Amino acid sequence: MMTLEQLGFLHRAQLEAWLAVTKEAVDGINRVIGLNLQALKAGLGETEQCLHEVAGAQDAGQWFTAHVRYLQPAGERVSGYTRNLVEIGVQTQNGIAQALQRHGDEVRRHWGAVTENLVDSAPPGSEAVVSLMKAAVGWEVAAAEVAEELVIEEVGGQRTESR
Repeated sequence: MMTLEQLGFLHRAQLEAWLAVTKEAVDGINRVIGLNLQALKAGLGETEQCLHEVAGAQDAGQWFTAHVRYLQPAGERVSGYTRNLVEIGVQTQNGIAQALQRHGDEVRRHWGAVTENLVDSAPPGSEAVVSLMKAAVGWEVAAAEVAEELVIEEVGGQRTESR
């Protein structure tokens, strides 16, 4: 039978893994929000300046010049914004992958201990249920390992693409 202590360890390990992944995701979202606010402030200031220049234009040449003077830096800002956004995404994905790797082994170890304890304390005649339980835990562990490997491969692939 699974003891309350084992159940507590299992739940704590799963909760710590979930919190670590969530923290990385929230940090990434926070950085994206900061980037968006910074871009919005810069864009509003320059738009106001451009509108004043356009409103004060005496002829069509000044009007077009004001727009052109605004559009070139705007394109450069969009390019910089995109680079920063991609960098934040890659950093967030790396953080999530590292959190999964750090905590995944611990969760799998606890699940293994729980399964072994269940097998040891199973009543006679429950071999089929025990086999099913062991298979289910084995499938879950295998699926978690495959998912972890895929995340690590994806992060590795993005690192080589960005170089």
